[in-house]
Amino acid sequence: MKPETLVAQIETYSNAIVAFAVLQGLAYSYAFGTNAFFNCLVKTANHLAEGLTLLFVLIMFLSILAIVALGRTVARMAGEFHSTVRKLYLGKTIAVVIFSLVPLAITFGYGVRDYPNKAECKKITTAA
Repeated sequence: MKPETLVAQIETYSNAIVAFAVLQGLAYSYAFGTNAFFNCLVKTANHLAEGLTLLFVLIMFLSILAIVALGRTVARMAGEFHSTVRKLYLGKTIAVVIFSLVPLAITFGYGVRDYPNKAECKKITTAA
């Protein structure tokens, strides 16, 4: 395989990882904010919020590991442009962290933590 082809393939992989993190964060946040049943289910279902929080942490951790590994591979092949490649992959890592922290913070803040009137959602989930 030619180095150019390999770099293009690695770029595609890293872009897919970033896109997944962004879309997951946005879709989850949108569903949590606009769907009352989903919102209340996350808040009141036994251990769902904790499981989702752990899942978001795991996905963020694995995404960061993958992007760092892919970035190091491309940087080794980039020669004199390795500094630029490292900066690009640092930006991708930051994007993954930001968009992974959004659903993590929402789930932890509203699902895991206890706050007044949290039990009010049980009316919606039992009525459905």
